[in-house]
Amino acid sequence: MKRLLFYGAFSFLFLQFPLLSQAQIGPVGRSATFDVATWNIEWFGAANSGPSNDALQVQNVKNIIVSSEIELWAVQEISHVGRFSELLTLLGPDWSGELATNTGSQRIGFVWDKRVVTKRSSTHILETFSDDFAGRPPLKAEFTISLPDTTMIVTLINVHMKAFGDAESYQRRVNASGRVKNHIDFSSLASASVVFLGDFNDELLSSTFANQVSPYQNFMLDPAGYSVLSLKLEQADRPSWVGSISGSNLDHIFVSNELAASYIPNSINTMDALKSVFGYTAQTSDHLPVYASFGSSIVLDVDDHTIPSAFAVRDLYPNPAQTDASLTIDVPNHGTIAVQLFDALGRMISSSEHNVTAGRHTLPLNLEDVPRGAYFVRMTDGRSSSTKPLVVVK
Repeated sequence: MKRLLFYGAFSFLFLQFPLLSQAQIGPVGRSATFDVATWNIEWFGAANSGPSNDALQVQNVKNIIVSSEIELWAVQEISHVGRFSELLTLLGPDWSGELATNTGSQRIGFVWDKRVVTKRSSTHILETFSDDFAGRPPLKAEFTISLPDTTMIVTLINVHMKAFGDAESYQRRVNASGRVKNHIDFSSLASASVVFLGDFNDELLSSTFANQVSPYQNFMLDPAGYSVLSLKLEQADRPSWVGSISGSNLDHIFVSNELAASYIPNSINTMDALKSVFGYTAQTSDHLPVYASFGSSIVLDVDDHTIPSAFAVRDLYPNPAQTDASLTIDVPNHGTIAVQLFDALGRMISSSEHNVTAGRHTLPLNLEDVPRGAYFVRMTDGRSSSTKPLVVVK
């Protein structure tokens, strides 16, 4: 009976915040940069796997792509060609995309903004070694990127590597990584601007299989040839796969040295804000997009400490949480931030105040004495406020 009362109360509050069920994110790309992302969209469009509401998943993906303002997406796990076509229709005439043809039920592909990105060519590579890639040979595409102050030609190699933490799967990832690197190093791509990205299904600091060396150590041992951008996320414990509380770094972006000079420092990131969207993993994907930005040297570092124009909550992490969480907020003015925690019945559980300067800040949220359950976190600067759902697990 208590469980029914709890879920009834939580459902009531959920209905008061309907937008929390829609996957949303603010802009992370900028007009002066070329922004690229990789995203495993869990069983996209599959009738019997992944998120159960396929129409909602399509709408959520469309919302994220448009609102993020990222111009080029490498996508994986596209399981329904018709739903992919529906996504392109929803995106509108300024967008285009294509899917791999030599693959199984989980296709890889690209989606791009035609106002900035023009496809020059695309093809499968390494098809002879398809088994090493779990039957999904890499999809290579060359694009022209038109920015306000420069034009770039980049080649993307999109992969969805073999999954699972057993010895055979690990060896297939090792083989596949070596084949991709050899393909780049010993072909016309040796002097090209290359982005190697996708769902690598393994980590970089050590493998998910028995703590063996990463299958991608060959790239990390060649710093003169490649920048392993997503290593920074793993070192900072910023997982891209969020299908469990601990998460894992499975989605990566590497770039060749020819493109590394155009990389905007510190721009590699995951769309962590999506973790604060109620129902994201159930309605959209168990992976977060990973993105990076490129441009000319006149573009400012993304850590340029610009004063925010409005109060905003950027992230509530982790969510679900156990004993503590953190809030990342943008504050336009010096002042006091109030953080309040409410339970599903609307009762205040805790309250704290923080004196901050204008800028971006990370505030702690102590959950040590908070029982498991569903909650809402309300933050206000005295002028405006924001409410985020939070689930506490013990």
